[in-house]
Amino acid sequence: SPSPPPPPPTKGLKWCELDFDSFFTICLFLGSLPDFLRMQRVCRHWCEKSDRERIWAKLCDRFGWPQMGRKWFLKKYIDVRTYRRPAVNTPLDSSHDVLNIYAPTVREVYNWKLGRVQRLNRGLISVAKGSGIELDIWDGLKSALVRQVKGFVDEDTAKFARWSAMAIADTKVVYADQKSAQVVVRELSAKESFTIGRHASSVTCMKVLRSGELAVSGSYDKTIRVWDLDRYTEKHVFTVNKRVWAVGLHPKGKYVCGGTDQAIMIWRVADGKKDRTIYPPGDKDDTVMTIEFDPVDPDTLLYSGGYDQEIRLWDFTNGQCLRRYQGHTNVVFSCLPLENILVSTSRDTTTRIYDKHTGEFLQELKGHTMDIKCCAALAPHRIVTGGFDRIINVWSFPKPAPGASSGGAANASGGTYTDNCAIQ
Repeated sequence: SPSPPPPPPTKGLKWCELDFDSFFTICLFLGSLPDFLRMQRVCRHWCEKSDRERIWAKLCDRFGWPQMGRKWFLKKYIDVRTYRRPAVNTPLDSSHDVLNIYAPTVREVYNWKLGRVQRLNRGLISVAKGSGIELDIWDGLKSALVRQVKGFVDEDTAKFARWSAMAIADTKVVYADQKSAQVVVRELSAKESFTIGRHASSVTCMKVLRSGELAVSGSYDKTIRVWDLDRYTEKHVFTVNKRVWAVGLHPKGKYVCGGTDQAIMIWRVADGKKDRTIYPPGDKDDTVMTIEFDPVDPDTLLYSGGYDQEIRLWDFTNGQCLRRYQGHTNVVFSCLPLENILVSTSRDTTTRIYDKHTGEFLQELKGHTMDIKCCAALAPHRIVTGGFDRIINVWSFPKPAPGASSGGAANASGGTYTDNCAIQ
């Protein structure tokens, strides 16, 4: 007998008729952002749906990230994925302890002779050594010493000055003399130094704006002093009741802050009035050793760390602690908030990287044998650390070789490393 006729084909749903909720369900089923981006190329209608801000807001919710739109989401995804990769360390030898590291601002200029745009200061790092005699300028991309900046001379004794604290800007260096506690500005372009004032005791910490217009210093004499570097004068003097171990400076010079034993004080630079005092919980030693304003929202957020072995994120407008980044086993000496990532260094000889918005621990960097005093960021996606072991480590996060994602290295959570971030 003849076989029965096949059933009539069912009418399928056209891609262009797919509603938004079904489209988002497909996105969740795919599970990773690269698959989602490939899905955009299926047809024009899916490409239009995927460009809506609503779906990127839902993706941010799934990750636990702030809802800041498609462009920010993609940048955030790249940062998190990159800093989860196994780090590669390039050590640079220093003749003395590393006191401070600064990455100059990269500038683009048009070279009329060559007929193209050139990038200045790309990959350069300026290293202040504990000897207090000179600055080393390194090319962090080529691992080569470019030059040394010398000539830091004490005007009174005509001998080389030794600094107790130093801050570096694009065109200036501000340092405090170890013996006299004088604050000196070194103009790098003119190769001249100017004494602008002094503390009554040793200076412990110092910060300066990248533009070189304003600086702040803290001291054993229980004062925080703000310096106008354009006029070479003292702008404000703030007196506290304890020694100052850390200072912070707003990226645009609006606020300065100082950290003592169990207190963070914030002042407005415009009128010199105190804005707020923050008291961390006193369940253990909370001496503050580092303070940094958030680069994205500096009018609201700041980070602090110290003897409590963790970094805390504060909303300094109301004094509320929003998040705690834990994992260090000794004193935190420095923290570096970037656009999406937080980097911290400690006396436990490790550098830790966190997701700034969720507090998730991404990776631990081990390459030092003594205290790590400072860190800086180099584009693209490089971190520089230095400390008392006289080593400068340049950390990069290269893309793994084909096949490494399937059987690769262990990630921060102890599982198998993958180069994708899952949506769910």
